[in-house]
Amino acid sequence: MQAPTQTVPLELLAGDEEKDHSDFDAGKSLQRIVRFDLQSEGNHVLAVSVTYTETDSDGEDQSKSRTRTFRKLYQFIAAPCLSVRTKVSGFPVQENRNEKRSQTKPVSFALEAQLENMADGPITLEKVAFSPKQSFNSTSINWDVSWPDTEKTPCPFLMPRDVTQVAFLIKQQPEGKQSKSQVETTKDGRIILGQLTIRWRTLMGDPGFLTTGWLTTRKQP
Repeated sequence: MQAPTQTVPLELLAGDEEKDHSDFDAGKSLQRIVRFDLQSEGNHVLAVSVTYTETDSDGEDQSKSRTRTFRKLYQFIAAPCLSVRTKVSGFPVQENRNEKRSQTKPVSFALEAQLENMADGPITLEKVAFSPKQSFNSTSINWDVSWPDTEKTPCPFLMPRDVTQVAFLIKQQPEGKQSKSQVETTKDGRIILGQLTIRWRTLMGDPGFLTTGWLTTRKQP
């Protein structure tokens, strides 16, 4: 598979009812399966090369055998199935006059994400999770949260161009568990919070997943 950023050799997988060999009789067919996770947008080319040997009808005269090879290319464009827009808001730090100024106070953030179905058909969101850096912990406030005395909320079902919102509460771990010096930052001084991972299925049950880059926010004053 030739993707926009890399070329990957693919392993051929046999079907459940097929034997793992390459010989088959006249009139029979042979099926193999390739699996490849689409991780980048743009043009993809699947190159398939087949080499086989022709023999006589009895298969006894090896001198009459001929080896043949042909190659086919299958080109397709991978388009994004889900659009993700994120926003991070910081909560102001409540100062306590009785506390020492040198003491580090935990900082909290609200991560909001807008998810839009960009596919041609409907999808069902199965999981939206936030993986924070070691300096933080996160709490989901989405449909997967179980509330007492309430029925479980079904997973969001999005028709093409439908939009849904998800949110997470991110809090810096208190001093003693994670020191402020261990908070990771970018070169321009922005705080690295973590990554958002989204999993979904199409109407036919095909799985899809997406992981964002590192989500950041500016330092709190």
